[in-house]
Amino acid sequence: MVMLSYFLIALHTIISVALVILVLMQMTKASELGGAFGSGGTHTMFGRKKGLDTPGKITVWLSVAFMVNSVLLAYVISRAFPLS
Repeated sequence: MVMLSYFLIALHTIISVALVILVLMQMTKASELGGAFGSGGTHTMFGRKKGLDTPGKITVWLSVAFMVNSVLLAYVISRAFPLS
């Protein structure tokens, strides 16, 4: 159980770094600092973009993997290292 928790911690770290990199890569140059705070005013003139591109889909799957791994990691660590 302890080795599984170490593996899940390493996997969680890899997923976290990949998720941060992908989110930062998707910020366009036109949005500059305002894009970091949710300002999407530059894209409203031509309408909303339909669907997700490949990096967007990868970001969604990495975020799902992050959430599943978080729950699994909490369960495994609570079993591997009990408080009492």
